[in-house]
Amino acid sequence: MRGLSATARSSRSSLHPSPAEREREKNKEGPGTERGAALVTVLLAVTLLTVVVVEFTYSAQVDHHLTDNAFKALQATYLARSGVNLALLVLKNDTKKSSIDSLGDDWARALPPLPAGEGAVLVRVTDEQGKLNLNALRNTSGTINGQWREVAERLFELQDLEPGLLDPLLDWLDSDDFPEPRGAEKTHYLSLTPAYLPRNNLLLSLGELGRIEGFTSTVRARLNQVVTVLPSSNTKINVNTAPLAVLAALFPSVDQAVLEQFLKSRGEAPVHGPTDLRERLGFDPRSAIEGLTLIDVRSEFFAIQAFATVASVSQGLTVIVQRRAAAVIPISWQPAPLLSMNEGAT
Repeated sequence: MRGLSATARSSRSSLHPSPAEREREKNKEGPGTERGAALVTVLLAVTLLTVVVVEFTYSAQVDHHLTDNAFKALQATYLARSGVNLALLVLKNDTKKSSIDSLGDDWARALPPLPAGEGAVLVRVTDEQGKLNLNALRNTSGTINGQWREVAERLFELQDLEPGLLDPLLDWLDSDDFPEPRGAEKTHYLSLTPAYLPRNNLLLSLGELGRIEGFTSTVRARLNQVVTVLPSSNTKINVNTAPLAVLAALFPSVDQAVLEQFLKSRGEAPVHGPTDLRERLGFDPRSAIEGLTLIDVRSEFFAIQAFATVASVSQGLTVIVQRRAAAVIPISWQPAPLLSMNEGAT
């Protein structure tokens, strides 16, 4: 009986532990479990904080880089404008030195890049009147100028372009709505999507050629060095600065070897007028040469290209200017294709 009673008491004790036993069991398991949970929480918080800090640091670095580039781009822009101002001064001073413009003048010299502070600027000046002004094809009355049309047709052929491509350009310039044989007038442009009207007036820029039927990027690239768009239709071609193709279009009867020899000599011995050119190209003094009425030895319009670099950031400007007497006035500003600083050594 005593044994059974003891066993029964032991069973009841295990089923119903005393308060002291329950406290001991709680103290045995609780602290370790709580410490583990706290450690996991801390590690999670540290991980999240690390991600936030890394992301913030990266974002701050990107913002700093963008701000630094924007500041350098601003510096490069003003450096390019300084280069333009320098070219304006050179063009202005040139009027005091000579009554003609040639590739031997100060403005035509290819200078190396000019250092300025943390950057450098490369400046180039070209005579826009050494090219064929497409606006000269239009008379003030709105009709097409026959002399300039013939020159343009020959120039297109020399640039390996179909002369018929000139027709849509003439339709774009003239004031009527009657298309040339291979041209395009209002009816054609209104059928396009989106539709637009031809200008039927002077071109505003060389880029406007892209709106004329047939003038693809390939065509425009072939014409880029031999044609220009100036705000006047009364300009002539400066034979002291014109490239070979333009001279050949002006004087188709002159042998190419004679023109090439003239190109070599005109730097040091520029032409001073039509009479001088007649002798240099070997024309008969008694013959009438139409091309001689389309030439000049003095230029009014120039293009200034300024390319500036500050650190790794570059900015370019192209400015068309008009020189009248002692004043040189910018008439258009636009971004320029970025030149290589190595061009300064050529």
